[in-house]
Amino acid sequence: MREYNRFTKKLFEQGYTFENYPAYARMPNPVCDRKLFDIMGGFRYENWYQNQKVYSTGCGLLCRGSDFSNGSMSYMGIDWKPENNNPVIPCPYKKEHCTLRSPLLDHIEGGGICKISQCDCHEVEVPYDYEYSRDRVRDERHRRMRENYEELKRQKKGHVCYWQTSYNEWTEQWEQRYDPVECARMCLNIGGICDLKHTLISKKRGNVFYDVKITRIRRDSTLFDGQKEITIQKGCRLLETSKSMTICENIVRYGRKQIISHEQMKYHSEIFIYGWNVEVLNIRAEYRESRDLLQDLQDIREGITIVHASDQEKRNKELKRQNRAKQKEKREKRLEQKIVKNGWDSLEPFSLDYHHALKWFGQEKIKALEKRHQKYVEEERNKPRQMSLFEFL
Repeated sequence: MREYNRFTKKLFEQGYTFENYPAYARMPNPVCDRKLFDIMGGFRYENWYQNQKVYSTGCGLLCRGSDFSNGSMSYMGIDWKPENNNPVIPCPYKKEHCTLRSPLLDHIEGGGICKISQCDCHEVEVPYDYEYSRDRVRDERHRRMRENYEELKRQKKGHVCYWQTSYNEWTEQWEQRYDPVECARMCLNIGGICDLKHTLISKKRGNVFYDVKITRIRRDSTLFDGQKEITIQKGCRLLETSKSMTICENIVRYGRKQIISHEQMKYHSEIFIYGWNVEVLNIRAEYRESRDLLQDLQDIREGITIVHASDQEKRNKELKRQNRAKQKEKREKRLEQKIVKNGWDSLEPFSLDYHHALKWFGQEKIKALEKRHQKYVEEERNKPRQMSLFEFL
């Protein structure tokens, strides 16, 4: 059994039980038996009861109980949550080390450009005051971040895009980058002026296409073992939907390494285990996929297998459609046999089979199936039956 939290222990000491508990307590799960209750550590605070509580960090910053409504943390065998009077929040000062927090939490740090240190909080009997709260410290930090962003814009003379910047919490400075693939996902200036490059973003839409050449050695213990095979998949699309041609052209110009890395990661196992050679060729931005039939014929004459991604996609869709049709046909036959054997009345009203029968068959076919059921019942009644020895006694 898991150890109960402090709140549950206190209630049991006051005479409350699993079946009888106060209105400000609730079960840890809506459907909870005693076994699950023990596993999850006991009662939890009701939201309205927790929200009226006030907590304080080790340095005296106040927090509301509602700040801890998004879950809790388990670390080093301890549940850090309001019911144990030790919920945690990210340190608003972003301090790496602090003697005022629990020693167990003092060495937890975030990676990358984020600086995350957890502070444990404890309940206090004072009213919430914004001037002495972590919200004030956080708001001041956000104000400094906005000021730094405006300073970056002045340094770059306005050539800054918010979606292409990130804030480094270690240096407390904004960092500018440029990833046109990110523009394809986030850009809101289609038809307008790019915030970063100050150039027009075309409304004409297109996509980024490229070819993937795979060279492998056959290892199948046949007559062709050791033979080199080359396959080129042409017309692969980088973006799921069409985007501005300006963005697509920038992806071709600046994002080639990202496209190559994406394709090589897709075939990572084959490259590592079987020694495949994967090359990305002919990266281009087009309104729609173009085909060079003469080049395709030349490649085929050289023994290269050519596959067009759009054709393969159409074939896959057609196979899925055929499989769905076959599965639907099987379900219809199964339901027909059920009605013929058991009758229409055997289907519970508004059940799934009932709705499917009305949708698939219609009233006329249902009447025909009911007639077949009556015939089936008559044949079963008139079918010769073998009598047992006990019936003659």
